[in-house]
Amino acid sequence: MRLAITGAAGFVGRAVVRHLTAHHPEVELLLTDREPDGFDGHETLTGDLTDPAVIDALTSPHIDAVLHLAALPGGAAERDPAASRAINLDVPLALIEAMRGRRLVLAGSIAVYGGALTDPVKDTTVPTPTSVYGTHKRMVELAFADAVRRGAVSGFAVRLPGIVARPAAAGGFGSAFLSDIFHAAKAGTAYRVPVAPDATSWLMSVRCCAANLVAAALVERTAQEAVTLPALRVTIGDLVAELARHGDVSGIRFEEIPATRATFGSYPDLATAHADALGFQHDGSLTELAETVLADL
Repeated sequence: MRLAITGAAGFVGRAVVRHLTAHHPEVELLLTDREPDGFDGHETLTGDLTDPAVIDALTSPHIDAVLHLAALPGGAAERDPAASRAINLDVPLALIEAMRGRRLVLAGSIAVYGGALTDPVKDTTVPTPTSVYGTHKRMVELAFADAVRRGAVSGFAVRLPGIVARPAAAGGFGSAFLSDIFHAAKAGTAYRVPVAPDATSWLMSVRCCAANLVAAALVERTAQEAVTLPALRVTIGDLVAELARHGDVSGIRFEEIPATRATFGSYPDLATAHADALGFQHDGSLTELAETVLADL
């Protein structure tokens, strides 16, 4: 199998490449990014996905499947809707057309749900995005579902929860504090958490995320509707308490910002029966999540 990956040099992309190299060395990779460095032994494609020539090269006939990870983060998308349209909407739409008759996996987001969430969120919960990023992701889900309905493509559109721990102070991500907590605990540095201890989020380690994305790319099954991946519903106070068992959290303080709480700290229970039946998994427990994330920092 020959698999092309967009956003290969990003946080999630590099984890996916590590997983494939370790567990599926038989898969030939074409790794695409603006600066796809550090990928010795793999073919790379350097370029901007908004360039039609790059899309053509990425989806050439000898490519069996594409795993599309590249995106403009939510905060940056809100500041520049035109850039978000070009990257978060037009690029995946071009991939849907170019991959006709082949397999495509699109990395989506729980941002499609917006802010007013039912309890619990489940497979039948209707997405009502309240951001530029979430709206563009939802539009892509609809286009992908229609392509599957027509038999044009196979694969999945998967909704990712909060993936941790991104590099410290990751730009463009309003949810960056969810990763910064891990960095502060490991380094023993001061950090102000912008939500209260009882705030809740859906989290998944990048290692678990990579395993799920690789499974989505390699299995032969297809889902027409977007699949919300399983995640741990974590209380931020419990997360900090767990991190205290592995590091130094003495410098962590809670100073809630209501807007941050509303967007990233008010997640209800999550029921993912469809994803569970397809074999997708979360990290297992808060302890396992913390240990995995800290080991990878």
